[in-house]
Amino acid sequence: GASGVLRCGYRTEADTARPGYDYDHAAGVLSFPDGAVEAHLAVAIARKGRWEGRDRFYVQLTEVDDPEEPVLIGDASTCAVTIDESSRSGSTQERLLRSLDAAFNFDAIQEGNAEWGEQFLAALRPVSGDDEDAEVASAGAWALHVIALPWKLFFALIPPTTYGRGWVCFVVSLVFIGLVTAVIGDLASLLGCCMGLPDAITAITVVALGTSLPDAFASKVAAVEDPGADNAIGNVTGSNAVNVFLGLGLPWMI
Repeated sequence: GASGVLRCGYRTEADTARPGYDYDHAAGVLSFPDGAVEAHLAVAIARKGRWEGRDRFYVQLTEVDDPEEPVLIGDASTCAVTIDESSRSGSTQERLLRSLDAAFNFDAIQEGNAEWGEQFLAALRPVSGDDEDAEVASAGAWALHVIALPWKLFFALIPPTTYGRGWVCFVVSLVFIGLVTAVIGDLASLLGCCMGLPDAITAITVVALGTSLPDAFASKVAAVEDPGADNAIGNVTGSNAVNVFLGLGLPWMI
């Protein structure tokens, strides 16, 4: 049996099932009264269409943000919830659509379309946030917004991570990085030519600075906004790994 009042947090994590389309996101705190050995939580599941396939999401148990609370969470802290098909029979068309949904996840595509549109709306705002935050933006923020607007719209073309489990975003981002690097290289070469600098000096100064500053700002934002340092460290190590293995290896291979 159990003694004392115990609490733990819970939240849902998306996988192939998407919040708002297949289920409603839930988060909160479970309370175990004195003597209780189990507690229940409810997650609303949306009704599936006949053409939708099987989906899955997770329920993650977490510790509450209270140093006086005892530690409850062990190794088995995640539960996988499978939303089964509404019907495994049906016409050939329905079975084909279920196979396509299993391969491409139509709900994820709809979610990605909404997020992609929001990217363009966010690019048109001078500051991050909603329209009310944009109305109180300072003159300096508007000036920087006008200067950076072409680049904001350009990078808003990168699809969100919802498509293809993030692989579409990854590949398109690499293409965009290559395009920007080529533009920076050409502009730096022209600048070096006008200033009478050799290409080698230009490469280790102007080009290196122009390609490293975005990584530095991205690491800074990740370190400030994320609860942990995983993204900041991953961005630094990943950037260096790409520079060494791809930036040097690919030219040598060619």
